[in-house]
Amino acid sequence: MANLQKLVEDGTEVEFDPLAGYVEDRIREVARPRSRSGKLHSYQFFTNKWRYEIPVVMETSADAVQINTWAKDNTELTFYPDLINSPATTRTVHIVNETDPLQLMEYEWKDRYEGTIFLEEI
Repeated sequence: MANLQKLVEDGTEVEFDPLAGYVEDRIREVARPRSRSGKLHSYQFFTNKWRYEIPVVMETSADAVQINTWAKDNTELTFYPDLINSPATTRTVHIVNETDPLQLMEYEWKDRYEGTIFLEEI
C-alpha cells in the first residue's frame, strides 16, 4: 500500500508505510436503554470519530521506542493518515494498544521492529 503516514508530538515525528491489512473505520458505540416494561434494547451506531489498525514492519529501534513510549504514556498525537494524497488531513489520536505496539522482528532482522499500531481519535 503506497500510503505514507505520520504521527507527531511536539516536533517529534515518526513516518511509516502501512502494510496490507490496514483498517480505517468509524468508531462504533453501543447504547443499551431499558424500556419502562424492563426490556433491554441495544443500538449500535457510528460516531464521527475514527479508529485505525496500522500494521507496520521494518521500523527502526528509535521509531519503535518512540511509538511504544507514546503508547505507555497515552500521549495525545497528531496523525496524518495520507501524506501523499491528502497531506493537510490530520486527526488527534491516542495509541490504544494494550501492550507495546512494536516488537523486535525475529530471524535475520535483529535491529528492526514490527507490529500493529491501534489508534483512536480523541
